[in-house]
Amino acid sequence: MFKLFAILACTLLYLVPGFNKNSNAAYAFQNNLSSGYIDRGDSIEFIFGDQKIIKIGLMDIDLDKRWSEIKKVNLAGDFNGWSPNNVSFVMKQKANKIYTLAVSKKIIGLKGEVHKFKFVVNEKYWIEPPRDALNKITGSDHNTNLYLKIL
Repeated sequence: MFKLFAILACTLLYLVPGFNKNSNAAYAFQNNLSSGYIDRGDSIEFIFGDQKIIKIGLMDIDLDKRWSEIKKVNLAGDFNGWSPNNVSFVMKQKANKIYTLAVSKKIIGLKGEVHKFKFVVNEKYWIEPPRDALNKITGSDHNTNLYLKIL
């Protein structure tokens, strides 16, 4: 069922007239089905903590029970040298425990480029993408990352 939905969504994105990468529908497609970020036009808002279970290595962690242990969340990706402690990519915690960070698309890369990223908790725990994330990719190094395409 999940694969059928993904195929249908891709068909809409690429084949249906008016549902292309320049339309608002494409932004809605990307925002609703992608994990870890929202395209805000001139910037990307990265979001961590909206899932109940996170995965570190092979271990599943119930986020509701472990919030008190999270002191810091950083964004690491190919656009910042995969640095888990870059002060420019420290996320801010909101009142609802969600961490966010808005980054200008100019910092991330050029229109049409695809970039990979992960969240890092306490500068050492690299969070695996959610199981149901459609925007995850596993490289030849066997690391699985989230990705985004700059529109």
